[in-house]
Amino acid sequence: MQRRSKIGVLGGDKRQLALCSLFAKKGFECALWGLDPADCTDLENTVKCVDWKCAVNGADAVILPLPLTTDGVRLNCSRNTESTDIYIPRITEIIQSLNRSTILFAGKVPPNIRRFASELGIKLTDYYESEEFQIKNAVPTAEGAIGIAISTLDITLADAACAVVGYGRIGRTLASRLKALGADVCCIARSKKDLAWAVCDGCRTVKLNEYSSEKHCFDIIFNTAPHLIFNGDILKSMSRSTVIVDLASHGCGVDTAEAEKNGIQHIKALSLPGKSSPRTAGKIIFESIFEVLGEEGIL
Repeated sequence: MQRRSKIGVLGGDKRQLALCSLFAKKGFECALWGLDPADCTDLENTVKCVDWKCAVNGADAVILPLPLTTDGVRLNCSRNTESTDIYIPRITEIIQSLNRSTILFAGKVPPNIRRFASELGIKLTDYYESEEFQIKNAVPTAEGAIGIAISTLDITLADAACAVVGYGRIGRTLASRLKALGADVCCIARSKKDLAWAVCDGCRTVKLNEYSSEKHCFDIIFNTAPHLIFNGDILKSMSRSTVIVDLASHGCGVDTAEAEKNGIQHIKALSLPGKSSPRTAGKIIFESIFEVLGEEGIL
């Protein structure tokens, strides 16, 4: 009898639970470690491991979370370790424990981890880099951002003055949904191409370099640009009632200290898909990985 392919799933958030469930339904042997046991009660055909090494032992593929790590060293793990003595492994430890035939998947992998895996002959795929993945993932991110806006603002989004900074995948997806809700949407971007797309999509536009020198009033600003935009000078000129939702990687778009100093409400909205719609977000990861496994002949 042919052995079932084994998938080891470590760390992360409820997205990992969703993709684990989907792999189990496909007939894979799934081994899970690193999530809160209270979240794992409804999983069928899945082994809940007490040790991370058991989860990866003999696995044909190991799936690590998005993002892979939050400190650059250890596995990103949502399991509560403050009240227990659970050991969170270093990423290098996990890689060293794998067979060379094991395919490793992770999201937002730092360059040094890539090099380490390559030096050990471990095939590492960063599923976050897939264009198809990022396009699909923009939807739960945009919906999560809108959810934050609805729960934070004391006005409706209909007729609210909204700014979207950056007009890439997330910015464009978010802007279209805000407009569908009746919001007055302004796109702020550096790229002429992005500004042209925003005009075609029915948005008002402001060039990024002009925004810093002119006074623009918004009820809420969604930042998707992955670099500092809202510095002290800009924050000083803003209305105290404006809310900034920072969707950028690492929440780096706003000078937090200056925002607090100037009384501007600033929300760092990281990993929104895993918080607002983990089943959908987990399915998106599953689809990306499942395609690669097919190409590698594991299916």
